[in-house]
Amino acid sequence: MVNTLLAHLRTWRPYTLWYIGLVGLAGAGLTGTGEWWRLAAAWAAPTVGWIGGHYLSDWFDRDLDAIAKPHRPIPSGMLPARTALTCGIVCLTAVVLLSIAGGWRTLAVAVAAAAAIISYGYVLKARGIAGNLVRGLLGALTLLYGAALGGSLTGWPLALLAAAFWAHDTASNLVGTMRDVDGDRAGGYRTVPVRFGIRATFALALTLYTVTLAAALAAGLAADPGPRRLAFLAGLALTALAGTAAFAVIGRGTPGLSPAAALRAHAILVLERVWFAATVVALGTGIVPALVLAIPLLIVTWWTQGVMRSGYEFGTRAPEPAHR
Repeated sequence: MVNTLLAHLRTWRPYTLWYIGLVGLAGAGLTGTGEWWRLAAAWAAPTVGWIGGHYLSDWFDRDLDAIAKPHRPIPSGMLPARTALTCGIVCLTAVVLLSIAGGWRTLAVAVAAAAAIISYGYVLKARGIAGNLVRGLLGALTLLYGAALGGSLTGWPLALLAAAFWAHDTASNLVGTMRDVDGDRAGGYRTVPVRFGIRATFALALTLYTVTLAAALAAGLAADPGPRRLAFLAGLALTALAGTAAFAVIGRGTPGLSPAAALRAHAILVLERVWFAATVVALGTGIVPALVLAIPLLIVTWWTQGVMRSGYEFGTRAPEPAHR
């Protein structure tokens, strides 16, 4: 029983779990909604969908993981593949059913997100940049889901921030692929670093991250002036510093970036994106709610990464350097 629960917990990847709900909450806050059930739904539905996506991702990748990461729950036998598939379907179905209560807008966004999760895992993850873009789209859709719960999908700040999250999560996903070059190549996955190398992937990810900052800055400048906008811009400056630190780790290791270095860079981005989402919460809801959420979530994310992540990605064996 304990091993089964641990296998499910590892599949959830708790160090990534808090970000997506925060993005949904940020979207709801941008519309000015104060209804508790809408705010709760903006947090809960994307989080359940995120968990479902992880189950399905591991199910789709079960053959690849058997080659590259046999210690993971499904190939190791800790989590039956059928159980992972069932859990993933149940989670996505629950999100779609819950979204009906929010109206046609939330239902449409939820269906689009479910389609993106399935298409990414089933075919696009192995097809290079198309997979990265679809995976990154989930951040933008989550922001729009929260906004739809608030009753509005209009306005330049929302559109610009949706573009920012899309570019950000695509860049983050590209950084993640740099960690898995040898395994993806062995499994036949034609990811961007497999096809074009670490240096080209780094340049593309850095470009997308620059787009993130530019779009977010434009959104802040387009928002109504006041303390919330100032808080957002200050938070965005700290976001940029964290992102710069992550890409500096990659830059120092390019072109012979090791999996361990790529994981360190991505671990910084996992913390950075929690803060980035919190800055958007500050823009819509205020600095106090943003800090009340961000500080404990950053602590939990940092702790769970330290305890769980290296083992989930590499097992107990030290990773070998990746080659171009």
